[in-house]
Amino acid sequence: MIDIKKFKITTKLREGIKDIEGDAIKQQLNQDDWLVKNVQVGQVFYLEAPYTAINELCEQVLINTLLYDYEIEDVND
Repeated sequence: MIDIKKFKITTKLREGIKDIEGDAIKQQLNQDDWLVKNVQVGQVFYLEAPYTAINELCEQVLINTLLYDYEIEDVND
């Protein structure tokens, strides 16, 4: 039987990659007088998958590792 677990995968752009979306959000917030210094945009995936295949799934399917760093969190109870 395959051991299925719950995971939370969080992505963010790698260091040195310009976050155009984050910059646009920051600009809009500052125009509205929120005085925000930095905004970084990422993604969060919640999924259930075999524990042994989670890294392979991330690197081959979910995440472009040339652009994004990612973190896997085990969210099982």
